[in-house]
Amino acid sequence: MNILLALDDSARAMDEAVRLASERKAGLTALFVLDTGWSVYIGSDFLLGSTARSKFLEYTRDDEYAQERATVEAFQERAKKAGLDCTIKTATAGRVPEAILAELAEGGYDTLVMSQPFRRGLEVMRDATAQVLKKAPCDVLFVKRED
Repeated sequence: MNILLALDDSARAMDEAVRLASERKAGLTALFVLDTGWSVYIGSDFLLGSTARSKFLEYTRDDEYAQERATVEAFQERAKKAGLDCTIKTATAGRVPEAILAELAEGGYDTLVMSQPFRRGLEVMRDATAQVLKKAPCDVLFVKRED
């Protein structure tokens, strides 16, 4: 059995993926998707071509990398504590759901674990979980976010 964890900042989703992989003696891969959709999202507004736009895009890029480091470290801590040897992948995509679905198609996973709502960049506004659920080729386990 192979499990894919779509990484965001949800500790509960990380814990559930680690628990599931441990119980089932399954392979666990964690996927962090860098959200590059901001360029398209703000492309047609008044900032187009201005230095304010480029500074904002630099800020979002730097913030994405900082979130990736923090999230991956938090996941690695949990996996190490459980004695799991996990694979960590990073993907860059214009749309986060597309990157998750592409990894599901390539990786031959049996289960996807992700938080509900899934919070990565613009995706909390776009409802990534609904988009992934419609096209996922495997079981999907949604983990409700902690309040």
